[in-house]
Amino acid sequence: MSKPIPRTLVLIFCLWTPSVYAHGFFAGVNAGGSEVQDLGTAGSLGVFVGYRVDTILGLELGYNRLGTWTGLDQGTAYTTAVNNVDVSLTAGIPLGPRTRIFGRLGFVDWSTIGTAGGGEHRVTGSSASNDLLEELHQVFYGLGLSYRLNRHVGLRMEYRLYRAMAVNGHDLDISSLLLGASYHFSE
Repeated sequence: MSKPIPRTLVLIFCLWTPSVYAHGFFAGVNAGGSEVQDLGTAGSLGVFVGYRVDTILGLELGYNRLGTWTGLDQGTAYTTAVNNVDVSLTAGIPLGPRTRIFGRLGFVDWSTIGTAGGGEHRVTGSSASNDLLEELHQVFYGLGLSYRLNRHVGLRMEYRLYRAMAVNGHDLDISSLLLGASYHFSE
């Protein structure tokens, strides 16, 4: 003979526990464009996960493909894809029950995959000995606006600025305009 009360309690516990631990967590995707001075604009894609500490502060971890650029450097054709992993702190103020303006300050770690002169070069944070990409660990900042469609789904638009990235010996700024969608697990 089965005991319905203990099974019901186990079912309630299994359904309730993940929502308690998920409180404040969210994940999402973003897409947009990134511009490098003197190189032009390329499409950007990214994913992120985060945690809202309270109504003002949040923490995020993201991975972005900021774009792929091609061109000539001293007569040699090149292609460079710029990727990054970032961690950032967001701080914002509500403009209403669903709208929030926020600022972002974060730390970014670059990696690029480039081809020049027929060879492929991979550069990450620990292998900056060549000229393809220097200054790999940097601070970046942004400004954005978010809107909650409902309890779980949100949209956001954000402008980010990555300063003084050195590619082929030239300091370059990357600016990105991103549109994103997020899913909030419990809020």
